[in-house]
Amino acid sequence: MEAYDAVARDYAAVFDRIELRTFEWPWIRNLVARERPRSVLDLGCGNGYLSGALAGMAPDICALEPSPVMCSIARKNLDGAVLLRQGAAESIPFGDRRFDMVISLLSFRYMVWDRALDEIRRVLKSGGVFILADLFAGSFNPLYLHRYAASWAAARIHCVRDREYYKKLRALTGSERWRTMLGEHPKRSAACARKAVAEQFHIERIQLLSAALRGSTVGFVCRNRTLSG
Repeated sequence: MEAYDAVARDYAAVFDRIELRTFEWPWIRNLVARERPRSVLDLGCGNGYLSGALAGMAPDICALEPSPVMCSIARKNLDGAVLLRQGAAESIPFGDRRFDMVISLLSFRYMVWDRALDEIRRVLKSGGVFILADLFAGSFNPLYLHRYAASWAAARIHCVRDREYYKKLRALTGSERWRTMLGEHPKRSAACARKAVAEQFHIERIQLLSAALRGSTVGFVCRNRTLSG
């Protein structure tokens, strides 16, 4: 995670509140409200903005972050509101069947998928839910024209309303450190993710959250099978 450590503070300064995740957060919030889990793990919590938002939605919120720099930022932001540990998704430092729900928001691309999915399945209770929302590689699809337009319009409206955020976002994504980090962790296809996830979980739903010409944000709702199943 050395490449991510280099951009951690810049990233945290740009994405300083969960509401900036215009497409992902309402979708996750609605799922959590529907499932009503008592125990949730925010896997790859970044600066802790998702964990903080979830703190009022379930009595037992835990967070895990592999980057030491980002973990220190999350610890300050969360201020003891959730149980935060530094560690990797490939070796989750929690016991078997510990959680009703595991959420990975824009962190799955940085994981070793087979090992991380083994661990997610281990720490989920039987019948527990794994929610995955990430940015995947994509190419132009004429069937998605309306989604391209809707996603672009929503992003532009947000940037117009919050020009300071837009300036910080452009500076972050244009930096050499950011490009280096993305080069070490390129986007993969949603089809590859679906294949990997389906080997461990029952996929209940796949939803296109936003669409762009060079990639789309896709959400997966997955149900844990029994460990012996």
